[in-house]
Amino acid sequence: MPRLHIEKKSDSKVLERSYVELRLDGRAGKLTRKDAIAAVAQELAVAPEMVGVVRLDGQAGTTDVLGRFYVYTSAASKKIHPRYLEERVLTKEDREKLKQERKKAATPAPAPEVKK
Repeated sequence: MPRLHIEKKSDSKVLERSYVELRLDGRAGKLTRKDAIAAVAQELAVAPEMVGVVRLDGQAGTTDVLGRFYVYTSAASKKIHPRYLEERVLTKEDREKLKQERKKAATPAPAPEVKK
């Protein structure tokens, strides 16, 4: 697991989540979003399902990555996490499957013919 240094942490009681900004040492170019979520969940002793990645940024001149995450207190509070951020964590096949399902749901069914 990468070494983590928490830079900033703030809580939102209304939204039932914490905003965590941290630095992952030496992980630039090697870190996936799923790995980052697992590392944060282990560091903060929460379930990985309760962690939502907001952004991962490389640091100029270093191999460190600056990560921004939301850590939710319950599954109900995680429903406010933006859908597009959740889709970024999915594999390419899962994203394509989700895209096809949305396309199928958006296509209206043909109207039945009316005989005169």
